[in-house]
Amino acid sequence: MILEDMKLEKNKRAFLNKRGSAISANSTEVNAMEKYIMTTAFDSDVQKLIEGDYYFDPPTLIMLRKGQSNRTRRVYSFTARNKILLQYLTYMLMEKYDDRFPDCLYSFRKSKPTIDLFKSISRTDPHRDKYVVKADIKSFGETIDPEILRPRLKDWLFDEPELYAFIMWLITRNQYYRNGKLTEGFTSVIPGNPIVSFLQNVFLMQVDLFMEKNASICSRYTDDICMLCDDRETAEKHMSELRRICTDLGLKLNEEKSEIVMPGEAYDLLGVRLDVDRVDVAENTYHKAFSKMKHRADSICRRVKKGRLTKETGLRIMAGYIHLYYYGSGEKGAVSWTDKFFPCINTAKTLKYLDHLSQECLRYIATGRRTNAKYRFRYEDIKNTGYVPLVRAFYDRHRK
Repeated sequence: MILEDMKLEKNKRAFLNKRGSAISANSTEVNAMEKYIMTTAFDSDVQKLIEGDYYFDPPTLIMLRKGQSNRTRRVYSFTARNKILLQYLTYMLMEKYDDRFPDCLYSFRKSKPTIDLFKSISRTDPHRDKYVVKADIKSFGETIDPEILRPRLKDWLFDEPELYAFIMWLITRNQYYRNGKLTEGFTSVIPGNPIVSFLQNVFLMQVDLFMEKNASICSRYTDDICMLCDDRETAEKHMSELRRICTDLGLKLNEEKSEIVMPGEAYDLLGVRLDVDRVDVAENTYHKAFSKMKHRADSICRRVKKGRLTKETGLRIMAGYIHLYYYGSGEKGAVSWTDKFFPCINTAKTLKYLDHLSQECLRYIATGRRTNAKYRFRYEDIKNTGYVPLVRAFYDRHRK
């Protein structure tokens, strides 16, 4: 039983080790997890769930902006302890059920590196001769109907009745705090809940099985679907069938992002841009890095101007953030941004732009200027902060 097994020290240690080596690992968060999970208080909280005492507080609704646009999405934030327990529970679910999912599923898998997909595409369609079905599910995280999910989840958790009951209570309670007030309203499967990744994969199992049966190369990552087809007729047939399956599930395709890519045309897949002769970091991946770097540089520069930080300290913090974002913590087993993208791409074109972005952020902190005066902070000065260019790292790795 998963809930009972969550009390075992060996499983606790395995989860903490997994979290510590994640691409988004934060030592402060991991330490907080350990302080809670390795206590009898945690075991007591798990026991409450086993006995049907669902003590969880309603989550808090947060409206987040989508990337560079003015659109927003709903995310629900849980209390620190509740979130940690749900993260651990999600880990245990994927440990038990991961091998039941089709090979075309790449989102939140225990061991499914995306480089395997790009290698398969390179072998199967080296000259971009195939048609590509690219589909995106509209507002996926906010539109899953728990009542459609219910029988599917019950089939998966037939031997976990206590866990099934808790999860269904969690996603059908339909209560949350908004602006400090308790509110009643539909929450779908509660975007922001760590367990959502597992529930989404269970919910879209029908889509994955269809793709695996009908395409030699296919993939799904959350709501992003891709299928390679030999001809236009087959591609149109598969797109139509995807629409039908989604309709049966109460979902819709985002027609603005769903298309059939013609042979020879470039397309984006899992943060990478695939062209006939070139595989590069995708534009949306660049913009994510741009947003994070600019936000951090602006924050540090404000503190420097107010005298809360020295320029030297600000530069050290920014250089450390850049290094952590791209290269990770350096801990054994940790997966970094470069570990994810370097094996997939064959050009440094976008890496040059990312390097320029990092250098501009450091110059802005050093000079407080965005004009040509920023170049008083020379490249040699940038190197002295410990900054490592992505282009150099890319070619060094490929030479090795």
